[in-house]
Amino acid sequence: MNIGNDRGEPRGIAKSAPQKVLPIEIPSIPLDELNRLTGDFGTKAFIGEGSYGRVYYAKLSDGTDAAIKKLDNSSSPEPDSDFGTQV
Repeated sequence: MNIGNDRGEPRGIAKSAPQKVLPIEIPSIPLDELNRLTGDFGTKAFIGEGSYGRVYYAKLSDGTDAAIKKLDNSSSPEPDSDFGTQV
């Protein structure tokens, strides 16, 4: 008795599709420019805090609003793969 599908896989267990990677253009911005845009990561630009650091508001030179996450590596010197996923 075969309770699987025609490929021999059990019924009711969906095969996980690979995650679609969205093309996101990430600009490279020098640290001195980020300091200028966020007021040296000051309280006026502070938006909130996430799992890997604080988030700051900045308006880029082309007028685009941006959230800048400043990595806090005090708890771990090397971010894990979850940080890369968030980025």
